[in-house]
Amino acid sequence: MSKNPDQIGWYYNENNCIACRACEAGCKQEFDLPVGVRRRRVIIRESGKYPNLKVRYISSACNHCEEPACMKACPVGAYTKEKEFGVVLIDQGKCIGCRRCEAACPYGAPTFDEKKSKMDKCTLCIHRLKVGLPPACVRTCMGYALWHGKLSDIAAQKTPSEIYRRPLTKTLPEFADPKLTIPSVRFSENK
Repeated sequence: MSKNPDQIGWYYNENNCIACRACEAGCKQEFDLPVGVRRRRVIIRESGKYPNLKVRYISSACNHCEEPACMKACPVGAYTKEKEFGVVLIDQGKCIGCRRCEAACPYGAPTFDEKKSKMDKCTLCIHRLKVGLPPACVRTCMGYALWHGKLSDIAAQKTPSEIYRRPLTKTLPEFADPKLTIPSVRFSENK
């Protein structure tokens, strides 16, 4: 459980993701992001051997960790964890583009903006949260694979739909050990 009772986090139901990348597109459109900068991305993992192949789709962004590795690695204090929602933010005015945060994040969340020579990352659409709207990626997910909310509500399965009421886990195969940074993300168990 997070130290912040109002910590906002992600819920990802892998069973519902069809890798349509609408979450990526919604984010890019919301922030008018340039080519190469992705705050959310769909990762496709293949495993097994023919004829027993398995394909997994994982929608990933900043996990707004309780112990953010990016914030600890930044030599100029460009990262903060805001108090209301627990969102990890970067001040691009302070960022020197050293990319230490990129190397430190076990989830690959910060990305380098070549044009600005600054780091960029998911903000959990804090501007939308403050007015009661969902993040752009959640709004555009047509498979209902992605949701957001207070971690306490996600754990209690207080969600808007039966779609999100499934057994939860804090990790997936190939996902970094959650003990490293205590990420604010929960996953449904894949069937």
